[in-house]
Amino acid sequence: MRWKTSQRARWLSAIIAVLFATAPGGPAVAGLSYTTVYKDHPVYGATPQAVMQYMNSHPINDPDDGPALANITHEHTVATTTAPSGSGCAVKNLNFTWHFVITLPKAVDHAKMSPATAGMWQQFLAKAKWHELHRRAIFLDCGASFVPAAEKLTAPTCWGLNAKVRNYIDKEYAACMRKQRAFAAADRASVARLSLIRAAFGH
Repeated sequence: MRWKTSQRARWLSAIIAVLFATAPGGPAVAGLSYTTVYKDHPVYGATPQAVMQYMNSHPINDPDDGPALANITHEHTVATTTAPSGSGCAVKNLNFTWHFVITLPKAVDHAKMSPATAGMWQQFLAKAKWHELHRRAIFLDCGASFVPAAEKLTAPTCWGLNAKVRNYIDKEYAACMRKQRAFAAADRASVARLSLIRAAFGH
């Protein structure tokens, strides 16, 4: 979830951080699985102005895209087994696991908010969570495409096949990151229209 930079405010990107739970699971693709850990990022303030000022001053550090209001970070592990096949080598097993951490803002002063501000905060929080879950869905869609394709790769030697699989996954991962950034850019306008943000900056 990214924000535009303006004279009135720094619109930041969204990614994640304080432990809730680990939920293993996975899409219906053999060899592809994932885990998700949720964390809280404490936010202080009881008015839209105070909340936004605090979030802009104390953003989540996104290692990929910089300061963020909410975010998703991700790592992956790949385990590949190859075996001779005919005159060459084929993939016998390929297990790709994505490890996600989603960090969402948590209003420390929620009880002090007016009903109107609390409602705006809930709308903002719902949008932040939807945004990060959509980003996770993009990653999983990418994996559902490139994992089966990687399993079909062959090479004259098993050493060469292992390198071929790694290079292919690296290339597809880079393409997936471009999809991520395109989605973040496309979603900026809807984020800027949220009531909490408009109220904070007098729109």
